[in-house]
Amino acid sequence: MNVLDFLSLSPSLYLLKQKRGKNKLGGFFSLIFVLIMIALTVYYLYIYFFSLDYNLIYYRDNRDTYMNEEQIEIMKKPKPFIFAITDNPNNAKITPYLKDYYNNLIPAEKCSVNFTFGEAYCFDLVFYSQNRENKKGNHSLLVICEENCTDSDGKPVSLELGMATQNLKIEHSNENPLQYDGYTGYKIPLTIQKNISEQHMFNFIPILYDSSEILNTKRKIFIGSYLTSDDETTTNRKDNVFAVFYININNECDIYIRDYKTLLDTLSKIGGLFTPFKFLFEILIIFYSDLENNSEITKNVFSKIKNYEYKPNINNPISIEKNNNIDIKASNENKNIRKKFRVKKGEQYFCSFFNFCCNCCYFCKTHRTMKILNLCSDFVHTYLSAENIIFNMILFESYYKDNPIKLNENTYLKKIYKEIENEKIIEKEESDDIEKNEEEKKEENTSLIPLNSEE
Repeated sequence: MNVLDFLSLSPSLYLLKQKRGKNKLGGFFSLIFVLIMIALTVYYLYIYFFSLDYNLIYYRDNRDTYMNEEQIEIMKKPKPFIFAITDNPNNAKITPYLKDYYNNLIPAEKCSVNFTFGEAYCFDLVFYSQNRENKKGNHSLLVICEENCTDSDGKPVSLELGMATQNLKIEHSNENPLQYDGYTGYKIPLTIQKNISEQHMFNFIPILYDSSEILNTKRKIFIGSYLTSDDETTTNRKDNVFAVFYININNECDIYIRDYKTLLDTLSKIGGLFTPFKFLFEILIIFYSDLENNSEITKNVFSKIKNYEYKPNINNPISIEKNNNIDIKASNENKNIRKKFRVKKGEQYFCSFFNFCCNCCYFCKTHRTMKILNLCSDFVHTYLSAENIIFNMILFESYYKDNPIKLNENTYLKKIYKEIENEKIIEKEESDDIEKNEEEKKEENTSLIPLNSEE
């Protein structure tokens, strides 16, 4: 079960005079992590202050359920239209008239702007049912043919009429989402028949856009409508009106609810990204750091052994006089040891992730870099546990003078030394190592031994 434990805290041992295990790769990844978090913070704050992120909900429901009287009054406003005769091969004289609630006919006025498709008339129409009470505005357009209504053979003349209104464009990223851009409508082919009048009803769907204000908790309502269809019917004609156009608004309403992200939402998103990114970088260095820390500890052990070997004997005055030369020699030896410990960092980082398979992976088992690192880890795990340190300190007080630590007296240190010196191990040395290992096991009771020794 110990292997499964990942919640317990690390042992409170300070390694290499530092409160945390540190290495260059960890510093590099830490710098990358900080830069990524700064970039994400700037990015999401930019999105927040410029209101580029929002939640949008859309559905359709009865407009009377959601619109109040003020909003209904907005819907009663007239809609602008353009009427044009786009194709008139017989040059029939066509005149459009506007009809109000008192049945008055008023000729439509031509547009002040010239269009490429011919003569056009600009006017406003209101929804008949919504303005029935106040009886304001013109609710329909009547089209009358005054001359050349039949061809030379007396047959009905064919025409093509155009009817267009403002096109509503919804831009959700805009502070005011309902934008009117250009015109949209229908081309309607007609035949001027004596007894038939065509009636065209243009259907509009209202829009209620409920939005929170930018960098604010207040809400604002936008009202609009857009053209959806043209319903055509025919009736018996009693006068010279051969086409009638009017508009209608649906009872259903498109409802949009837009909520801009709050500052708390933005900070929560940044904080939510912090943990997975941190965990990712920790995973990238977790295997590397273990081997790196153990390697650094072993380097320091080697250097301290050399320092100890070069220390003068305090009982020998001659050795004290040569102290300065010895210190220089020890310092140079420490530098040489650290140089010999240098391994290829790229191989160390790459192989660290596959070190768990060292028993079956030939490369991990035989490569110099991993041999040194694994030997360092074995040395640290065996001798530098907390209980072994305390136990060996007690033994060391008694055997300090008679049993100084020697490089060749430790199996792990000897193997590491041979590896960093690039010495070729011959068969004779291997046999000597076996004999010395057997002797060391016999002397463990009187020398520095691990606490978990079986003897």
